[in-house]
Amino acid sequence: MRSKTGIVLSNAADKTIVVRVDREVQHPIYKKNYRVSKKFHAHDEKNSAEAGDVVEIIESRPISKTKTWRLEKIISKNAKVIAQPAAVESDSEKEMKESVAKEKVEPVKVESEKAEAKIQEPDTENNSEIEK
Repeated sequence: MRSKTGIVLSNAADKTIVVRVDREVQHPIYKKNYRVSKKFHAHDEKNSAEAGDVVEIIESRPISKTKTWRLEKIISKNAKVIAQPAAVESDSEKEMKESVAKEKVEPVKVESEKAEAKIQEPDTENNSEIEK
């Protein structure tokens, strides 16, 4: 029987865990190694695995439409959960770009407000000089 080792991403469903299995693959032309991940649904009879655990799953008969793997053992508890592999961090990149975009927009608004304030200040000074 085949077995795989991965990190539990979710245990929200009853007696089911979602396990992410990472592997490194070498690009056929560029010879650079990169990480490929795949999610497997596995049967957890006792609901013992929690998100972040490193587990070993083994192949089994089809238990449901998506579950053909079964939890064999929990290797370690409470490992750090990374939602996506490093190569596919699209959500964090989007957040970073949005925050940078906001930072670029805000100073422009502040500068325009300062410019308006400068325009108003000389007017008040000129008016005070004229009154004197």
